[in-house]
Amino acid sequence: MKKLLLVVVLLLLSAPLTLAMGAAEGRAGRAEVRFLQGMIDHHHMALMMANDCLAKEDLSADMVTLCAAVIAAQTPEIDMMRGWLADWYAIDYAPMDMDTMPGMGGGMNHGGMGGMRQDPPGMMGMMAGFADAEGTEYEILWLEAMIDHHDDAVHMSARVLRWAAHPDLIDLAKQIIRDQTAEIARMEIMLTERDAS
Repeated sequence: MKKLLLVVVLLLLSAPLTLAMGAAEGRAGRAEVRFLQGMIDHHHMALMMANDCLAKEDLSADMVTLCAAVIAAQTPEIDMMRGWLADWYAIDYAPMDMDTMPGMGGGMNHGGMGGMRQDPPGMMGMMAGFADAEGTEYEILWLEAMIDHHDDAVHMSARVLRWAAHPDLIDLAKQIIRDQTAEIARMEIMLTERDAS
């Protein structure tokens, strides 16, 4: 009898773990898939911006550090979120590569389309005006765009917390809120310093 009771208890204890490793159902599942796909794309856009930043030759040292930090933080998060989509929902999802879009040619270096300066559509105007900007002007435009971009990520993360079921995803959403809120504060200081110069 004690063995049977022990087996029942073990089964009951393992049930939530089994659920957590599989797909969440209903609204929770839809919210998780929407968040993961949206945040993968969102992180990908941040990586494009950060790589564009690092391609500049006249950046301030704190900008180089910030852009490298964005890449270091968000690249593994993309891989992790893609893994969760595959493991939990059997979805193989990758962000669209702007460099391979028809007509985009040079992607963020704005070298495609016969030299026309055009931002990839997925950037939603975030890089508007960047092509001709240099030095402090570029840094100001970049910081303002990334502050807005981080703010969107914070709101996306706050929304998914209403419905998310997987503890790992909940932890990531909270981490994004913490990390990107802190980076927004840091970028606001950097922006104020540049406006004052």
